[in-house]
Order: sequence, then structure tokens, then C-alpha cells
Amino acid sequence: MEYFLREISAVAVLFSTIAILSGCHIGYPFQGPGYDPENGARMTDKETQVFVAITHGVVNKNQKTAFSDNLKTVLASLSNSPGLIGYSVRKQLFGNEVWTMSAWTTEEALYNFITSAAHRNAAEHGGISPETVRSAYLWTSAKKLPLSWKEAQHHLKSQASQSCNECTGK
Repeated sequence: MEYFLREISAVAVLFSTIAILSGCHIGYPFQGPGYDPENGARMTDKETQVFVAITHGVVNKNQKTAFSDNLKTVLASLSNSPGLIGYSVRKQLFGNEVWTMSAWTTEEALYNFITSAAHRNAAEHGGISPETVRSAYLWTSAKKLPLSWKEAQHHLKSQASQSCNECTGK
């Protein structure tokens, strides 16, 4: 009986650990050509309004490699995108959910990036089903960059679109 109780206890600890770790995230900290981690957005007037895009999606379990490969390509092209201030990517450590946040000088700059070949290809072949993608957009002052992930998720919940037409440029 004692052995059985130890086994049940070990299983309970294992499930508790998995439950805790499933809430863990990894990712890229906010970075980009228009952002300095020590001083914030590189703008002469920190009250300047910037356009922020936030997305959430679920990576298909059998397409994690495709997602990873496309993410590398998108991030390489992102850094050279005119109008980019900065970006961050966050992914569940033991899960399939992924979030992105980017800040831009204008809506047009974001649209130009979204319709770029690298982003269109990733949206179409990157391993995330369009029906799982939610997006939120907002204007905020440059001094608020980067938004916290808690705030970003609040915006996703309050204004998320279920369509990924913006992502693919269709």
C-alpha cells in the first residue's frame, strides 16, 4: 500500500509540474531598429503615436519545423522593413500557441510588411491555420513601448478578429 501511495504521489507531482510549465513562455524580447532597450523608442517626441499590431495563432503540431523555418525568414526580412520601430515574439514552451507584437510609424508601413513576399509565404505555408489567428491593432504613444504581454493579450481579447485576411494580404 505504501508503494502505491508513493506512486500516486509521484504522478501527482509530475502532473502538477506539467501544468505549471505549460504556462511558461519563451521568445524574443522587444527589439528593432527604432527601439533602444535602455531608452525606449528612438523618437525625438516620446508622445508620438505609433501603430501596434498584435497577433496570436496556434502552430499545427505536425508543422513546427515549417513554422520555425518561416519565422527565421520573416524576422530576417522584418528588421529591414521601412517604418518598423520594434517587434517581439512569444511562444508557449510546452504548447503550440504563438504571439507577435510589432510597432510601426504608420499603418501603411505595417501593411507593406504584411504584403511582403516573406510574410505572405509564412502566412500561407508557416504551419499556422488561418482560422486560429486573432489580431488586434492600436495607436499608442511611443513612450509606452513595449506593451506588456498582459496588455497585449487584453487587446487581443477585446478586439480580436477571427480572420487572417490581413496576414495574407488577400
